[in-house]
Amino acid sequence: MPRPSNKAQIVESGLAVFHEFGYHASGVQAVVDHAGVPKGSFYNHFKSKEDLGLEVLKAYWMRFEDLRAALRISDQPPLDRIDAHLAAFSVDETGCLIGNLTSEMANEPQFRDALQGVYASWIADFEACILEGQKDGSIRDDETAKTMAEFIVTALEGAVLKRKLEDDEQTLINFRKTMLRFLRAS
Repeated sequence: MPRPSNKAQIVESGLAVFHEFGYHASGVQAVVDHAGVPKGSFYNHFKSKEDLGLEVLKAYWMRFEDLRAALRISDQPPLDRIDAHLAAFSVDETGCLIGNLTSEMANEPQFRDALQGVYASWIADFEACILEGQKDGSIRDDETAKTMAEFIVTALEGAVLKRKLEDDEQTLINFRKTMLRFLRAS
């Protein structure tokens, strides 16, 4: 009789532990303790902590698929879709795992590649939405859609870091209002 898989439980625990304490400060033992599984279960599913970290990044990113998909649904005006995306982007004092892993792991080739893929996908979703807004005249067109999309994602991650530092949700509210003013056509 095959043993039950603990992979999903380990990934969820890895997400929680890495998010709260950081990747470098968290060991495999902390993850399996959080998951309540034996250390051997970890090695049944992952060769290394790095493999788990990449799986955790993928799982975290997939949690936001509906939020990102909303940028692509054209039944609402583009600025409304961007506003809804930014409004739904709520983080606590642990910040955004994407930003946290970027600051910790950007020099590790496998993480760099995975993170670049995450950012490219996110930017592409914003870019398509902005392009629609530029075509309908609701979003300024003095910059390219790609440039503005890159700016939104970069600035959002910066706002999340500032929110983390100050433990103040108003930081993200102010960011959202300012970003919408920045995007709106004159």
